Amino acid sequence: MDIDTLRGLSACPLFKGLTDEELIDAMHRVRYRVLTYKKGALFAMAGDECVHADIIISGEMTATMMSPSGRIITLNMHHSGNMLAPAFLFAADNHYPVTVEAVIDTRVLRLGRTDMEKLIHSDSRIALNEIHILSNIVSFLTKKVGMLSMSVREKVERYFKEEQNRQQSRHLRINLSRQALAEQFGIQKYSLLRCLKEMQEAGEILIEGRVVHLLK
Repeated sequence: MDIDTLRGLSACPLFKGLTDEELIDAMHRVRYRVLTYKKGALFAMAGDECVHADIIISGEMTATMMSPSGRIITLNMHHSGNMLAPAFLFAADNHYPVTVEAVIDTRVLRLGRTDMEKLIHSDSRIALNEIHILSNIVSFLTKKVGMLSMSVREKVERYFKEEQNRQQSRHLRINLSRQALAEQFGIQKYSLLRCLKEMQEAGEILIEGRVVHLLK
């Protein structure tokens, strides 16, 4: 196992609490391969069957879904250490609900379902980490559903609050473009821009490029 693969796996929540030596030992017990996806390459189409456990070793992928109106909505960005569709591998309906593609050149470690089961059974910490991952997915989706009934302003305020907690700062670095952020909220870009303008005019925020300063 090369050092980049080890670093990518170490960043994965599935292996939280394991030392590098323990992680390497666990991976020696299963069969896996590392795949490379070039920028723009399609990883999975909505409707494809999920038959592997995939972990991003390096790079970035985006998960998108088409709205009834035909608009592409970005649901999530996946980075190094993220598992792709972990909730669907063992599901009765194990088809991808989203389309996933590489944003930049990306390397993915792939395990078959049987080897993933073997890995989970090999260490109680890995099994518990898998439960935590699935629980966090349920929590994430519950929040997404809750946002459907929110106004644009409520969505923006909630996002800023979550980012403030995550970044531990009132000076938020927003890596998403305005378009990507609007898609994440499920709203039109002009609605987001209007909301940000109103908040800035009210002295609630100050926007400097990709940095949003929370003033209140």
